[in-house]
Amino acid sequence: MRSLSVLVTAISVATVALFAAGCTGHAAPAPATSSPTPVPSVSASVDKKYASVTKAPVLLEGEVVAQAANADGGREMEIKGGVGSGILSVQVNCEGKGRLTVTVEPLGVSFPFACAADRVDTIDNEFNLKRPHTPGTVRVTASAGVRWAITVGRQDVSGS
Repeated sequence: MRSLSVLVTAISVATVALFAAGCTGHAAPAPATSSPTPVPSVSASVDKKYASVTKAPVLLEGEVVAQAANADGGREMEIKGGVGSGILSVQVNCEGKGRLTVTVEPLGVSFPFACAADRVDTIDNEFNLKRPHTPGTVRVTASAGVRWAITVGRQDVSGS
């Protein structure tokens, strides 16, 4: 009976920790696999009314530096102008049961994301960078049956 009590307590603590982490979407991204000089600000967004995989997500601010729509499988795209100071945003929509992983180089960060068969899931990530501009790429890998769309944007921040 004591081991059951310990198990229930451990599950309760884990559940509270998940809610305290601020999960706001259907599926939260896993933490970045490494933390280079820039520290990413990662958050999953709630349902977007017009999310689609047939059209690339709309960038609200800044300049589009990489984009793809209605894609499947894997793809690597050059980040036009590279990565550097300012905000680099990554917006991804996916649909289809499986997993999608986005990797941003040379930042050395990646985030996996679970996609659902019956809806379009969305993830938005921003990286606030303070570094010289260097060539960069974004790579998407996805399970068979997962379709996706991505927009990568860059916004200069005054004082960077």
